[in-house]
Amino acid sequence: MDAETLKELIRDDFEVINADETVSKLFPLLDKLDRDKANAILVEEDGKIAGVVREKDLIRGSVLKNPHETRVKSLLVRTGKVDLDELDPFKVARRFVEDSTPFVIIQLDKKKVGVIYINDFLNAIKDEFKDVKVREVMNPEVITVRRFDSAAKALSVMRNHGIDRVVVVDESNKVIGILTGKDVIDRVISPRKRARMGDSSGEKEKTLSIMVESIMSAPVVSVTRNDSVAEVIELMVENRISSVVVTRDGLPDGIVIKKDILEYYLRKESKKGFNVQITTSDISLDEFDREAIMDDFEKLMRKFADFLGESYLFVYIKRHKEHFRNLPLIHVRLKLVSEKGNFMVSGESWGVEYAVHVALKKLGREILKEKELLEDKRMVKRFYEEVLEY
Repeated sequence: MDAETLKELIRDDFEVINADETVSKLFPLLDKLDRDKANAILVEEDGKIAGVVREKDLIRGSVLKNPHETRVKSLLVRTGKVDLDELDPFKVARRFVEDSTPFVIIQLDKKKVGVIYINDFLNAIKDEFKDVKVREVMNPEVITVRRFDSAAKALSVMRNHGIDRVVVVDESNKVIGILTGKDVIDRVISPRKRARMGDSSGEKEKTLSIMVESIMSAPVVSVTRNDSVAEVIELMVENRISSVVVTRDGLPDGIVIKKDILEYYLRKESKKGFNVQITTSDISLDEFDREAIMDDFEKLMRKFADFLGESYLFVYIKRHKEHFRNLPLIHVRLKLVSEKGNFMVSGESWGVEYAVHVALKKLGREILKEKELLEDKRMVKRFYEEVLEY
């Protein structure tokens, strides 16, 4: 896709809010959003667009308790921008992955910006995925909750795993629904906030103790691991959803979110060898921290370079609100895509350095386990070959 095609995707139909406004001013703007396009709002600070505030971030505790006092700047996700004269599909894809936003900000000139929505972008690259199978992009680790679990438990599971959605299963472990943080906002939190602000249509009776089954999205849009990713993109856009569940005989087999598709797209651009993509949430890494983390990643990858072959590591670092001795609780999720398969691990600890080490140790164990398993299979094969020779 060339720059001219990308330029045709740039839109100016977005909402903007000042960073010093209170969160309560966000709710009317969120109601105006076109659900086909975005669930985030641009944030202006000191006369410039500084980033976005995402609807899913409204589930934070301080926001729920004090929407009339909490400032929008406390939710601000500072994002990168792509200059119009440097417009490139891989730069746009990288911004989607690194910023975890539903649109990428395009700097049109010194003052004016536009946006490219993720659905428009995925539609534009859809044909490149006709021959790519779901199994090549899906995450095989499916985090589930039961239909009778509470919304509070579902949110806790999301937090503990550093994700924003869970698959809902019945007593036979069959997939019956999906619940996202956004669902909780739309169906529990927002109605209560509107009620507190004097809107009589607010549903006061819904609390986070409500059962998942009552607020989940159902039926689930599902695919199989052998379906085309191009078909998945069509399903996502047509059904206004950000993920599909991969099933086998009704059981959860994997999940595909838009970020998985974009990560695959980025891997095509990557240089041979080992590549790293770091995404952060609620935390900024200075150059020293980033270099130290990269050094740790490279040490582990060099250790297994011959085994893994060409590989791409996606790193997601998120800060929680808890602190211990001035160190924040950090959640790290690692997704390693290699010639020997995909590896997913996560870890938590106080401070970025320790959390990264926890996750890296888990990743190292998973790689070693797979390596030893393959070596065992080779030994068995050689044994039978030698036996059959006599």
